[in-house]
Amino acid sequence: MTDRPCDSRGDRQRDDHGVAVAFQSLDTDGSVRFVDDEWVALTGRDRVDIAGRPFVELVSGGDRDVFEDAFDSAADGDVDSCAIAVRASDGTALPITLDLHPETSSDGAVSRVHCRLEPQSSATKLEASEGLLEVAPVGVFRTTTDGRVLSINHKLAAMLGYDSPQGAIAAYNDLEKDLYVEPQRRAEFLDRLLENGIVEEFEYRALTASGQQRWLSMNARLLDERSDGERIITGFTRDVTDRKRRDQQLAILERILRHNLRNALTVIQGQAELLRWERADAKDAVETILDRTDSLLQQAEKERSLTELLRGPTETTRRDITILVETARADVLETHADAAVSVEIPEAAHAAVIPGFERAIAELLDNAIRHGDDPTVSVTVREDQSAIEIDIADTGPGLPEIERELLCGVADETPLFHGTGVGLFLVRQLVVRSNGTISVADNEPEGTVVTIRLPT
Repeated sequence: MTDRPCDSRGDRQRDDHGVAVAFQSLDTDGSVRFVDDEWVALTGRDRVDIAGRPFVELVSGGDRDVFEDAFDSAADGDVDSCAIAVRASDGTALPITLDLHPETSSDGAVSRVHCRLEPQSSATKLEASEGLLEVAPVGVFRTTTDGRVLSINHKLAAMLGYDSPQGAIAAYNDLEKDLYVEPQRRAEFLDRLLENGIVEEFEYRALTASGQQRWLSMNARLLDERSDGERIITGFTRDVTDRKRRDQQLAILERILRHNLRNALTVIQGQAELLRWERADAKDAVETILDRTDSLLQQAEKERSLTELLRGPTETTRRDITILVETARADVLETHADAAVSVEIPEAAHAAVIPGFERAIAELLDNAIRHGDDPTVSVTVREDQSAIEIDIADTGPGLPEIERELLCGVADETPLFHGTGVGLFLVRQLVVRSNGTISVADNEPEGTVVTIRLPT
């Protein structure tokens, strides 16, 4: 190896990322013997001033032991490498990767050590940046104003239903046409971005790999960088589908509350008017008023529970389902003391459910008792290798089709302007948020069997 690995008049040697690397030679005592032009450009130091000076003096204090270990290894005849920071002429710390290669004389002794200095900004920093993108808890992207995707991280690819960023990039050739459910939202986003340079909390519906729709919220910034003449947009994305669905459900619940309240107050007001004009039997009118107020209070309690559920945490914890069944049965019998509710359960059966899951069982028991003419109600818990099943069976008149569809997730919630609808809506939310499923079947010879299945 010569003292001049590159000619100052020719092309510099460059790394894989196109950034010039520097070279130096050290004597066996660690003093600087030679530096090239790239070394001078990198550090801002004069080669005359640095000649003969111990290189370790230019290494940042915390990295000196690291350098000396690597240099000692090279001085003993071994190739070595280390990541250190050297001080530029202005005191700036320059992170570099230093590769050390010993040169030996004819007798085999090391005569000097040649060093290759690669600025970490070219390779290591790029890799570190890419690593941060991959562990980011949000989707990160770089796109262009004409709708091309330059890069995304795995998190965003997963949001869109793809196994890899490459798969997602290939699928979205034109963001306006391929990603946005409403293409005009892309135009609205670009108008705001071009006007302000930054857009925050921009929400839109996106098409996923399976053709489903997800609500995404995007924060983006317009850069001065360009790709094929188009300016680059960078930013991050969060999936807000659950929040949007929760907001929609709360809006539905509010409409149900207003509807039920208006109906109940209309009946109460009518009965009060009849009493005032002595046109109704006082006892019957009072009974009607009390029934309506009791029903209204029960509705308010259900709606309060549902509101707390929709706004509350969604984390599950492992619980003994048999205990929850017994708790639900006891709660229901406090209200329906004469009801017959039998239970068949194992000693224990554990599954992960959200807080308050027992309300789902209690609501189904209450619904079966209220709508049956002296019905027999039973709860059976079974467990296999993959799931726990809870059967709530009754001998009542059967569950109307709209309520079956609601429990199974087929019916829309909007037509459920009645008390049973709110209760069954609560049941479904508790089960779904516990990663469970619900099915409904006819009981023999009459009645209904509702089955909740929870993964173990």
